[in-house]
Amino acid sequence: MVSLPDTAEDAWSPFWLMPDSPHDVFSLVTPADIRRIRDTAQENFIKLMDKVFDRLLVLKASRDLAKNPTTTKQLLNCVRVLARLIPFVYEARSDGSTIEDIVLWTQRPRPGSGADYSLGKQLVSATIDLLFTSGFTVPQATVGEDTAVRYTIWENGVGQTSSLGSSKENVSNRIEVLRLLLVLCCKTMYVPPARSVAIANRALHTIAYNANKKMVLCLLCSLLNTSLKEHSQGWAIPYRNSTAINPADELTLHAMQALFIMLEYQTPATKGGQSSDAGSDATSAEESNANTPSMVLVTGTETGTQNLFRVFVSKLHRQQEFDYLIGNIMRLLEETMRSNLSILASVTKQPTRHVMPQEATILLWLLLENNSLFKEYVVDHNRSLRLFSVLLYFMLNGYTDPAQSGMVRTISHILHYLSEDGQFATRLMQPFDQSILPSQMRIVDASLTHADFMINTAFTLLCSSKPYLVPVYSNLLLLVRNVSPYLTQISQMTADKLLSLFDIISSPAFVISEPYHVRWLIYLIEVFDYVVHYRAIDNPHLMYSMVKARSCFVRLKAFDLDKAKGELAALREKKSKSDATRTIGSLGAKADAASVTPVPSLATLKPDDSSEGAASPALSDKARGKRPDPGPASTSDTREQATTSTAPKQASPGQFQPSTEWVFSWLPDLPLDPIIAVLDALSVHVDRISNDVQRSAELAPPTEPIPSDGGKSNLEPDQSDTKPADQTSTEPIATADPTLAIIHWLSSNAMTQAMPDLEDSMPEIRPRLQGMSPALVVWFKSLLWSMVYSSGVKPFGIWKNTHVRLFVIKSSQ
Repeated sequence: MVSLPDTAEDAWSPFWLMPDSPHDVFSLVTPADIRRIRDTAQENFIKLMDKVFDRLLVLKASRDLAKNPTTTKQLLNCVRVLARLIPFVYEARSDGSTIEDIVLWTQRPRPGSGADYSLGKQLVSATIDLLFTSGFTVPQATVGEDTAVRYTIWENGVGQTSSLGSSKENVSNRIEVLRLLLVLCCKTMYVPPARSVAIANRALHTIAYNANKKMVLCLLCSLLNTSLKEHSQGWAIPYRNSTAINPADELTLHAMQALFIMLEYQTPATKGGQSSDAGSDATSAEESNANTPSMVLVTGTETGTQNLFRVFVSKLHRQQEFDYLIGNIMRLLEETMRSNLSILASVTKQPTRHVMPQEATILLWLLLENNSLFKEYVVDHNRSLRLFSVLLYFMLNGYTDPAQSGMVRTISHILHYLSEDGQFATRLMQPFDQSILPSQMRIVDASLTHADFMINTAFTLLCSSKPYLVPVYSNLLLLVRNVSPYLTQISQMTADKLLSLFDIISSPAFVISEPYHVRWLIYLIEVFDYVVHYRAIDNPHLMYSMVKARSCFVRLKAFDLDKAKGELAALREKKSKSDATRTIGSLGAKADAASVTPVPSLATLKPDDSSEGAASPALSDKARGKRPDPGPASTSDTREQATTSTAPKQASPGQFQPSTEWVFSWLPDLPLDPIIAVLDALSVHVDRISNDVQRSAELAPPTEPIPSDGGKSNLEPDQSDTKPADQTSTEPIATADPTLAIIHWLSSNAMTQAMPDLEDSMPEIRPRLQGMSPALVVWFKSLLWSMVYSSGVKPFGIWKNTHVRLFVIKSSQ
């Protein structure tokens, strides 16, 4: 293909002169055309990018930008063309290579001037400037103000007490520029998950690490306030089938997504421990501004060593700003909750993405992770229990829908993170108000506490045995574990469910079916260990359930690997023949039973290690057993393959093969001795009380016989004339039930005196902390960028038909 000269304006100018809308650009410039030029005429592709960008700079500096519609149209077309082309810069070609470095980061002469420049750095800088360009994305500068770029905060909220009063044109232009900003930073989409943590995103690095602080503050607060701005809907009822897109909603969505990727990004460390350099050009500027937020500017920190978006979020400290944040996050969650429960939900428009709980929960998690003062504020806030209840509602409402698994997992991380605070755990012992829940989620027990409902929610999700919920299970068990030192007055129903869960998780076959099952077992054992040492007298129902399930603890203490292997092999044989093996979900039908026959779930998939806390005991290579290399074809979607062999030695490739060394790496460390000692001591008294109650019932005077007419008075008509006159019932009115007497004794000082001395085995109250493992980072990146991708499909398909590698695209039929 012939190389076009820079002076061939008739070839370049139609790109910014002809289109009248974004739809024109995305329909006229097809993926096939872009790839053909990129792969067969790379020089022309680079010239096109340079020419469009050069024209953008000229138009951006134009003094009549706000007054000349033609200038504005051409500038927007430049933005649209660049947004169309850049994904194919990041996309891998047929040979696996990309042209990113050549197009964006290689120094070359700028068209028209001849001076060397890097298109990537200049394009990022110009895009940020366009978000604050007077008369384009912000209101026109006042008289006497001779500046084209005004770094100011768009909306009131954090760092700003009043709104700029932006026009519809300003809002529309911000949407287009934010779309270009997301496209500039989308390289992560085109990187395989295994390498996404190790490969730097140079565009994101240029914004978050190498930008002047005033710009970062204004951009951060603008995105944050726009994300949480409340939009008045007026009196109209939106119709479900309405296809019109509200520009304010679209702006909110793009602002929230841009904020997420800025806060999430961390530059990979090099071998020397320093952040990998993605460009060292830092723009110095005045840091004084009338609209400077409450965050204290970083001092003594070199530019480029920290993500400034994270730094400034960590500096938030004003209570009115925390009120604004938590109030609007709660509003977004409760709006969706009310919409789900409304009788008009079937005829009104479904909530747009920006008012769905997914974004609100992600924002809450990012704020909690990056600002310890905000976490303290949330824990101390008078609506913290309301927030807790709403989050549990969304877990219960979404766990059956695979499309909402990301939200459910995000909430599980939030709750786990909050459970690390003892004050928050203590507040969960307050009574739970079920009035906010739909009838199908309510539990028939007026004495429930928030901790009761939390344990019931965890039990419900664990019993569902959904493969896509496996990564959530560790978080749920860690949540219960962290709260356990503060548990009081757990109900009998909750206690029975907790012991039913322990019955299945502690069964030998379940323990050895996957190595991570041991972690679940450890978390539950620590729950009971904390209760018997610190909260025994405060939880008579739980102690009673533990006494009834004493055999489960004894069985675990006498764990035998050979017997466990035989049990597991028999279960797998049975599953392969009849597929009738009970899963963990079948516990739901026997939740009230004190003991359940231990049959493990064989349908669970191997989760990643993302939910492991920083305080979790790491298993050594020796402790992991002898597990063969699963090979490249083994994935989390195909791990559980049934086998017809009953011999443990003939396990299929990829299955966990426990060893004696693996068993001894965790079994001796379980605090079973003090738990069993307590249960042995209490069981003697429980049996005595039960026998006394039964003996008293037997020695009681005989119950008056019940007349054949059922005890009706003479005023009632007799409808039993066909029965013999002397027919009576000699059955007692009520059977002897020792439960009340046992619970009364377990809540008395007599129980405390009967317990053995546990002073030497007292565990330290220490929460298991949440750590950001590489697997969790990869999952979170995939979640954020998949949301960006899906939102870009509807208007014009920004990333559609490009070779995304971070996640798998499944077309909906």
